[in-house]
Amino acid sequence: MEIAQNFMGPLATNTMTRINENGNVVGTIIVNCEGFPETTTLDSLTAATYSTHMRNLSHHASNALKEIDVTDELVVLRLVSKKSEAVVAPDHEFHLIVVMRKT
Repeated sequence: MEIAQNFMGPLATNTMTRINENGNVVGTIIVNCEGFPETTTLDSLTAATYSTHMRNLSHHASNALKEIDVTDELVVLRLVSKKSEAVVAPDHEFHLIVVMRKT
């Protein structure tokens, strides 16, 4: 799996390579603060689709969590469907999204 790298440094590339070594991982995406996929192992259309929806979903989940407990913070959001699983780790500067096959 080749990593399409735009701005992330070697640490991010090494982390993505390590994550992608897991046989269940379909791909990884690093999304910038504007919501655009900057580094990905997926095709550009799939990366853009996951970036848009998972970033929005994590934003809504974070807001809901803040309404429940203003002192809490979203660390990881996991979305499981019948076919696949997506995990997003939000940050102020970027979001890391990992797409996996359902095991």
